[in-house]
Amino acid sequence: MFKENISFASIQNKILVNIGNQIITSYELKNRVKTILVLNNKELNQENVNKTKNEALNFLINSKLKKEQIIKYKVKANKLSISNHLNGIASNYNTDENGLKSIFENNALSYELFLDEIKTEFAWQQLIFNFHQDKIKLNEEEIEKELNEVVANQKQTEEYNLAEIEIIIGNNINYEKKIEEIKNQINEIGFKNTAIKYSTSLSSLEGGNLGWINSQALSNKILNNVKKMKPGDVSEPIFQLETATFIKLLDIRKISFNDINLKKMKSQIIFQKQNELLNLFSNSYLSKIKNSTLIQYNE
Repeated sequence: MFKENISFASIQNKILVNIGNQIITSYELKNRVKTILVLNNKELNQENVNKTKNEALNFLINSKLKKEQIIKYKVKANKLSISNHLNGIASNYNTDENGLKSIFENNALSYELFLDEIKTEFAWQQLIFNFHQDKIKLNEEEIEKELNEVVANQKQTEEYNLAEIEIIIGNNINYEKKIEEIKNQINEIGFKNTAIKYSTSLSSLEGGNLGWINSQALSNKILNNVKKMKPGDVSEPIFQLETATFIKLLDIRKISFNDINLKKMKSQIIFQKQNELLNLFSNSYLSKIKNSTLIQYNE
């Protein structure tokens, strides 16, 4: 793995890591590190490069593992989903997709590599869905019944504006060290920047932002944590299969059921619950292929 005192200027383009039949080059790592720093408006200095390098490398390893499976099963990402996601990122910089490309060009970054990483992530999500679609079918009638009971017993419901940082811990016996590192980074560089650097969730590209989510759409484990929080609070890690997730509560609002489109709310609940299941399956499968793949670091 890279030594922390090596600057990018002194690194020739070479193979850094062999992952099965794939490789990661120093050019790819340089581009990933610079992308993270530029999109976070962080200065491109050696200290920031060193802090970002290892997480960028881990991201690339995971991306290569995912890509190998995508090629194996011939899965393609949905173009509309990719376009919507890119425009969502671009909106953070008050521009559109073409403006986002210009940001990359002006900073001598490869937009093609960035786009390929996003395509890989969306195709991976489709692959996991293909594998487990039978397991994530929810009983919509049961959800509607529960929703009607909530409406009958309450005049208002709460919505939470949330952000997340999700990390894979798998069988890592040193996960506590990783947890402390995340906590320290949240204090040092903020939740959003930490999400972009460390989170394995697709939301990391948007600083971990999840948007407004109705309380009925959250799992009991997450809801029980969020209920105890005030806007600005960050939860302790919430452990699930293979992962630990930090939740930040950005804001809370109460909504009258008279103002709610129940059909829309039902769709949101189904989407959120299915997404949680897909994340569990995704992280489990990634850990499995990572453990069965030869990963060789080149000095």
